This record gives sequence, C-alpha cells and structure tokens, in this order.
Amino acid sequence: MTLTPLDLFLRSCFAGFSILLFAVSLVAWHRHREARLAIVSLAFGIFSVVSLGVLSSTFMEWHDLEMSPILVVLNLAILVALYIALLKR
Repeated sequence: MTLTPLDLFLRSCFAGFSILLFAVSLVAWHRHREARLAIVSLAFGIFSVVSLGVLSSTFMEWHDLEMSPILVVLNLAILVALYIALLKR
C-alpha cells in the first residue's frame, strides 16, 4: 500500500490527538483519583497504543497493524470530538 503525504499526516494527527487525550486524562485522574477517570485513562492509553501501532506500520512494514485511510479519518474524528468536549467543560 503506497501512502500519500495526506495519509501520513492523518496518521500523525491520529497518534498526536490520542496521546494528548491520554495525557489530559492522566492529569485529571492524578488530580481527582476517581476510578471512573482511571478507566477513561486506560481507554485513551489503549487508543494511543493503537494509533502508534498504525503510525509505526507505515515505517516498519507491519501489515497486520495497517488501517485504511477511511478508518483513520473516522478514528481521528472521534478523538477530535472528544477533545472539543473536553475543552467545552
């Protein structure tokens, strides 16, 4: 699968937003120490691992971790929506 610069940009954004949300959720959990926030942090941590795997598959030729550009855009849209929801609070 040949990737365009747009595909690489989207995969980088996917990884960046997931790591950003993971960091924010960890700070919130550290501040409030609620079990609910720990679960949210775990979910964003898993999302970060997936996004880093998708980004790494670009360079390491790990075909099992590749994701279609449409799925990357949909996952990125989910993360951006969650980020906006965090900003509005």
